[in-house]
Amino acid sequence: MLTIFHANPARLEGGRFLVDRKFHTGMQEYLKRLDCPLLTVHPELPAGHESLVMDPVSLPEAELGYRVITARVDGAGHALPADLERLSEAVRASRLVYGGRTEALRLAQRHGVPIVGVLEYNLRTTIVFACGDGGGVLRRLRKRAGAIRYYLRELLPIMRNAALLHCNGYPIFEESARFNPRRLLYLDSRMSGDMVIPLEALRARLAHRRRRIPRLIFSGRFEPAKGALDAVRVGLECARAGLEFELHLYGQGAQRAAMERLVESQGAGSSIRVHAPIPYPELMERSREFDLFVCCHVQDDPSCTYLEAMGCGLPIAGYGNAMWRSMNRHARAGIVTPLRRPAELAAAVVRLLGAPDELDALSLQARGFALEHAFEREFELRTTSLARMYAGAQAGA
Repeated sequence: MLTIFHANPARLEGGRFLVDRKFHTGMQEYLKRLDCPLLTVHPELPAGHESLVMDPVSLPEAELGYRVITARVDGAGHALPADLERLSEAVRASRLVYGGRTEALRLAQRHGVPIVGVLEYNLRTTIVFACGDGGGVLRRLRKRAGAIRYYLRELLPIMRNAALLHCNGYPIFEESARFNPRRLLYLDSRMSGDMVIPLEALRARLAHRRRRIPRLIFSGRFEPAKGALDAVRVGLECARAGLEFELHLYGQGAQRAAMERLVESQGAGSSIRVHAPIPYPELMERSREFDLFVCCHVQDDPSCTYLEAMGCGLPIAGYGNAMWRSMNRHARAGIVTPLRRPAELAAAVVRLLGAPDELDALSLQARGFALEHAFEREFELRTTSLARMYAGAQAGA
């Protein structure tokens, strides 16, 4: 059995499994590609916290094709003692463990089971997420110190001790090199090759774009680390520069009310609109109607937003976090400006929208890079690696 420790909160109730749609879609791919029983372990989704699941789907447990365990967790994300023994027994019955927490590592080491570590956040992103809600200087210093402790206690042991690391994104792939030479780089997204905008449709959009006002989009969590409020500020700066445009923002999160207040206070509701989240398939269809993705992420995490936007033929105008800087060096599909400077990003957006040939070229580049790194190609890298590790574990058992 392959046991996968996953960060997605989930709930088993009344014979049904509530989880994020992206997770279940990925599990269907694991089932197709891996010839072994699969078990997934999730933090239990508490009642009243359903908003933690961005795109929820409720499925009959009997039809999943894989087994599921949910475990109650404490504030640090560790399984409560009452549930830990169930997890220990699951790992004991496994040939291979896949996950990115020291809890998975300790259980694997206890039972002599190899672990493939999954890493996503580098140290800087860990700190940014911890300090995202601001506060006074002392509060921020405490949060920063806590984030560093978390990194040292939770992530560093995985880097050093995993039999292999699967690194989601350039920043953690580069950062982990000093600790473990056994690493695989992949770029995670939900964008399969058949979801990428057809070339003919993209060319038609580019031709039509020159006859209408530009349409900008931001989608994702409305949280400080994602720069959602700055995305609104970019729109306001574009308006001050005299640009006629539309900016649509789709998502949910802590900054939603502040975003709406800022738009209203500036009388910008006719050009900047804050929307509730919509299901992923609908979001991808709608994104094809836009011209540019505004990305104000201040952290370095490898958000699937990048590839998914590019798969819709959208160049990205983004802050120069470590992920977007590195990705754009390979993709050449957008523009990079300094962090936390919405006026500079807006100026770059205005300039780019005034250069239609350049925008066309970037749109085509974005589509091409998304095709090269479509979900099935990136997933094949991971599952081929897991299958090889699983076979090795079986042979050594």
